[in-house]
Amino acid sequence: MHPFASSLFACVVVAGVLSASPAPARAATPAQAGDKLRTFLDGVPDAGPGYAVVVVDRNGHVLDYVRGQRNARTGAPMTMDTPIYIASQTKAYMGLLAHRLDQRGVLRLDATLAAAWPEVTWPAGIDASAWTVADLLNHRVPISADAITELEAYIQSPDPAAYPRLVAQFATLRDPGFRYDNLGYNLYAALLARRTGKRWQDWLAEEVFAPLDLKHTSARTSDFAADALAYSHVWVGGERRWEVVPPKPDAIMQSAGGMVTSPNDMARWLQAQLGAGLPEGLDARLIDAAHRVGADVDPKAKNAYELPCDGYAFGWNVCDFRGHRLYIHGGAYTGARTMMAFAPDLGVGIGVFANSDNMTGWLTSRTVVQYLQFLTDQADADEWAHKRQTLYPERVAGLLEERRKKLEETRADATWAGWAWKPGAEALAAYAGRYRAERLGVAVELQPGADGLLLREGARRQRLAPAAPDLFGASWLLFDPPEPVRFHRDADGAVTGFEYDGERYVREG
Repeated sequence: MHPFASSLFACVVVAGVLSASPAPARAATPAQAGDKLRTFLDGVPDAGPGYAVVVVDRNGHVLDYVRGQRNARTGAPMTMDTPIYIASQTKAYMGLLAHRLDQRGVLRLDATLAAAWPEVTWPAGIDASAWTVADLLNHRVPISADAITELEAYIQSPDPAAYPRLVAQFATLRDPGFRYDNLGYNLYAALLARRTGKRWQDWLAEEVFAPLDLKHTSARTSDFAADALAYSHVWVGGERRWEVVPPKPDAIMQSAGGMVTSPNDMARWLQAQLGAGLPEGLDARLIDAAHRVGADVDPKAKNAYELPCDGYAFGWNVCDFRGHRLYIHGGAYTGARTMMAFAPDLGVGIGVFANSDNMTGWLTSRTVVQYLQFLTDQADADEWAHKRQTLYPERVAGLLEERRKKLEETRADATWAGWAWKPGAEALAAYAGRYRAERLGVAVELQPGADGLLLREGARRQRLAPAAPDLFGASWLLFDPPEPVRFHRDADGAVTGFEYDGERYVREG
């Protein structure tokens, strides 16, 4: 498929979902719609290595669907109890936690940033007395700091005590209004630790996971044996098919995207959102408060759900499906795509899990929509099901072609001087050693490898392929376009440091 076709199809899908007159609230039962969804999913080819879907109503499960493998390298099966990384869906759990801690008086949501965190120097133009803790969790505070969010998501979690320095150093003023970002949740977690001396992972386990009896859920992957977890997979096609990506280590399981949960536990979570079987301490009033819109969103703005969404509520996008209010949030990271949603008036919730990235971001959202089309007895639901079954493999092929093309174009750039430099072991050894990032303060180790250098920076690993003297291309996965790493030398010709990804690293030894 042509790379631009996906944008065109997104518009077509929205038209197909929304153009018909709203159907009755429930023309089919949740179980009948679940049976139709099972048939639809069975007809989707190559949705792997693993794919799982759970649908619930207030009384229990109406669909349990699981197929494939949690690890393509070992062949271990995906199950309804397999912990799967859910990335940004973590925000909704953090949103509920924040309301619980507000209720208990631990950290008030209406506290201003000036009052809650007086030691932080905010960017010029930010009146800290005008913004609240709740605004952090609804992406309203008009600041950005990509260096902080990338550090948390890819390299290592900083000490919460370092956040005042990090904010002063990296945060900048942005345009006002809602803008989805990880920063507000990272700031909330650091503030929570500073106020209580307890990390967000522990608060979440005690106040949310335990009361809901979520047995295969954690904000630390180390809580499970490695072979019990779902591994992530990057689609590379051919005989190799997948690059297998191990689970994220604890160091980068961060508060805006740092949880694993199982389909069975997701079912329990979604039933709680519907107000069913709530444990002591998580009452309906608290659940409803966490669903209250805290930021207005442009309903015409493009989003991953291909639906008009007009609000954001503490980790939930609040959208419209043919006149029905839908709370939805997805999760995406290297080799994994997930999504969850619930519709209060329809009385159903759905969780979708894919441990790969071969257009599964599109497939997870279309799985949610397809179920809702079946549930509301949309006249052309079967037609859409057939279209999506046919289109999915075409989109997978298009994705692979797009990745290959981007890699070829990047490698062909004149920057790399034809990749003609072939240094020997002695030349590579001159770059090996310990370096430190000037701004972030993170330590980096460079070691000679089979065909270049290996970079270790916290949880991040990069292979540095030699291109020209003192110029390497950094990448890790097969189709990662290389990024330049430029080394510097002193007057005597000794390597003193390098520049990579907007950061300067200074040699320490």
